[in-house]
Amino acid sequence: MREVAAVVVTYNRKVLLKECLKALLDSEEPLDIIIVDNNSTDGTKDYISDLICDNDNVTYKHLKKNMGGAGGFSAGISYAVRRGYKYVWIMDDDTIIKKDSLKRLMGAATKLYDNFGFLSSTVKWTDGSDCVMNRQTYEKNLTSMQQYYKNNGLTPVKAATFVSLLFNADAVRYVGLPKREYFIWGDDKEYTIRMSKNFNCYNVVDSEVVHKMTKNSGSNITLDKIDRIDRYFYAYRNDFCTARNEGVKELLIYMAGFALNFARVILFAKDNKIKRLGTMLKGLKAGVLFNPRIRFVRNSDT
Repeated sequence: MREVAAVVVTYNRKVLLKECLKALLDSEEPLDIIIVDNNSTDGTKDYISDLICDNDNVTYKHLKKNMGGAGGFSAGISYAVRRGYKYVWIMDDDTIIKKDSLKRLMGAATKLYDNFGFLSSTVKWTDGSDCVMNRQTYEKNLTSMQQYYKNNGLTPVKAATFVSLLFNADAVRYVGLPKREYFIWGDDKEYTIRMSKNFNCYNVVDSEVVHKMTKNSGSNITLDKIDRIDRYFYAYRNDFCTARNEGVKELLIYMAGFALNFARVILFAKDNKIKRLGTMLKGLKAGVLFNPRIRFVRNSDT
């Protein structure tokens, strides 16, 4: 068993998954791969079965139902930590690493003497520009030690997305797992904030990966296609829960953002304004009572 397990969560994107796994198998730094399949129906299971026959460092974990990215990462991280990996490297199935992405993360881990919660890569889009969806939130008030590492290519981070994050397994044991009830939105923000409150976390600037999204843009309930609007329920519910748990300031920021987006839908949405507004209000209402507990790594999943 190697030191690092790469956890890849997938759901019905076999073509992208193949490209993701090919890049991982070509990594300069040795690693094992754990694929968490959210009950795909596109032939992913058959493809993985053939892959495992040719690669003894690939493990397949099939979930009985689609638990979303949040549930998939929670299950995958828990599985990797329980198996004894020292580091857990997580990513979506549309993340394409470079040959030296992990090597540079591991170099930073050595430089930090393993004193970190997570290390993040710099995420690019397919044209080489910064990926808008994966902008990280950087720490503002740095300690002298954080400033030293920033001057040496490691930028202190408060929050990041689940696209190429290397977690210290000991830190995972301490802070617990991502909240699987978040399902598909905001689980990465909540978890990385929770992690960075307890441990220093850094963006390793020269470790780069590509996020192979269809377009390089953020989410926008005003402009998004109508068949995607139901997904925003999770955004407004989950972000309300995270903001409430962060305190009054974050809750006020959330409410200001909610009001602004509500107004934008009224003024600028070209269709289905009632559905867009209703989804926002439904998410906000659900968020008032939504507050899933933190689960910790045990001998078995709980």
